[in-house]
Amino acid sequence: MSSKLSKLIDRHLDFYKRAEKTQFDKSRRFYRGDFFSSTDSDLGSSRMDSYLCSKNMIYAIADTAVSALLGPNPTVGAVAQTPKSQDAATSVTGLLEYIFRTNKFRRKASTALIDAVLCKRGIFKTGWDADRDMPIVRAVNPSSLFFDLTARDPDDIRYWIEATVISFEEFKDRVRSGLYQADLVQDIEPDRYPKWLMDKNQASDTQQVRDAFKWVTIYEYYDRETGLIQHYVKQADAVVFEDKIDYIPYSMFSLNQSGIDCLGLSEVQLVLTQQETINDLLTHMKQITYLQIPRILYDSGRITEEDLNKAVEASVGSFIGINPSNSEALRTLATLFYEMPQPQNPQGVQEFVARQEDDAAFISALAEAARGQVVGARTATEMAIIDAQMRTRLATREGHLNDAIEDVARKAFYLSKKYMRETRLIRIAGDRRWAELAHKDLRNIDMDFEMVSYNPIRKNPSVMIESLLQLIPFLAENPNVDVRKLTEEVVTGMGLSRRMIIPQSELEAMQQEAMQQEGAGAQADQQASLGGAAGGKPYIEAQQLAQVQEAMSQMSPEQATALKEQIAQKTGIDIPTPGDALPAGGGAPIREGEA
Repeated sequence: MSSKLSKLIDRHLDFYKRAEKTQFDKSRRFYRGDFFSSTDSDLGSSRMDSYLCSKNMIYAIADTAVSALLGPNPTVGAVAQTPKSQDAATSVTGLLEYIFRTNKFRRKASTALIDAVLCKRGIFKTGWDADRDMPIVRAVNPSSLFFDLTARDPDDIRYWIEATVISFEEFKDRVRSGLYQADLVQDIEPDRYPKWLMDKNQASDTQQVRDAFKWVTIYEYYDRETGLIQHYVKQADAVVFEDKIDYIPYSMFSLNQSGIDCLGLSEVQLVLTQQETINDLLTHMKQITYLQIPRILYDSGRITEEDLNKAVEASVGSFIGINPSNSEALRTLATLFYEMPQPQNPQGVQEFVARQEDDAAFISALAEAARGQVVGARTATEMAIIDAQMRTRLATREGHLNDAIEDVARKAFYLSKKYMRETRLIRIAGDRRWAELAHKDLRNIDMDFEMVSYNPIRKNPSVMIESLLQLIPFLAENPNVDVRKLTEEVVTGMGLSRRMIIPQSELEAMQQEAMQQEGAGAQADQQASLGGAAGGKPYIEAQQLAQVQEAMSQMSPEQATALKEQIAQKTGIDIPTPGDALPAGGGAPIREGEA
């Protein structure tokens, strides 16, 4: 088996070095703005370095793709697959939020997305971290992962091979722990860090640092059909570890499908011509612009270099003494100098550069709205139209990314169900409550997961507010709309924290308390109305009555009467003026209409 696996690895290495490595190296260099490397023969090495000029469309496309497709907080919601699992959906969503947050998933998803832009495909690997008792997610370098090239869809890939480079010390630790078979690797010698996993510039810049350590390359082989996992060490030509696995840890996506296999197409492939054309034209424009700086010829036979330096270095308004070779030169001073003709940039060059930029943006399906360059669109309707146009072309790419992230969520949940030991205190998604989540709680839960799509237009508060003001009144008055769910959707759509929504349990408690208080008030009214007074009438306690009457006693009769009328008008309570007889009982409430 080891010889068969060795041949398979060699074939994939040969394919990668021959068909993809050069392209990947170039894409990564372009992303970093290294367009004029001496190793790149197709960019015209004859140019003078001082005139080289570029505009990095590759970086702009990658950066915009991350902003347009990923969003600040990738969110995956749990969807119950059985009625029994319905109540647990919110808790599982909270668990996924915890896993993504702990793994800094947004940063890793950004890395995978940039990989897809530059190197055809982005790859996530989901495993279990026994020390932290939780799933772990990382972005895999596309250069290090090989797979079945006969498959046209990632779900049809029969096997995966990942090259992982570990230090020799870590390798020996695995041998000592019994993970690797000691008798198979006892004579193994470490090697240098493989250059094929680095681009040319990286190899020259970091090889010296990496040479300070010794390395061993492990090839991890996963077979989907048999569930077999093997670790192969090429130096020993031996499989040092073998086990069974009931899932494939990789989730791969491409923004652009090739149409024939799972390799995909990178954005750099699609806009390479435009990028190099822009660089060429900008370089020539810069060269011509510098040549437009005036250059003066002088008659070296009639004026000395010393005299010329005097003229050049003299301050403004000073007198300059020169010693021309003959007196005639003084009378014909203008003939000593001659301004050379200045070259001009051809007409239409700037427009052609702008056209190349537009073409690159069009090919990448990244409209001005996604790049923050919308001018003149201020209403919600206008922004909605622009967003719809951009979303139409981005939908497929967004779908590929979302499929991969949803797959990561499924694997993370599966591993949690299988291996989680500790009870987790999980914040309920969209709520202020916390819930304990133990392994037994996950055992019989059947969930699928759905990515919450990100819309960059929603980052504009003015647009969202305008849209909501138009839409919410209609929805809120519709008897078929759940207002609470509408609120949750609005808050989520605007990118706000769902914690601002009062949990249903707290809301019910508040409503219950209000009903109790209302009931107590009604009971007090009923009690106060005993003795013949009409129920529900306003009243005033005796103590308050005494205070009001005390104030009225300090007023003139006219003022006291006016105050009495104001109180009666606003409250319906007839306050006896000082001197009027108090009702029987002294402290009994005074009610409207009582004598």
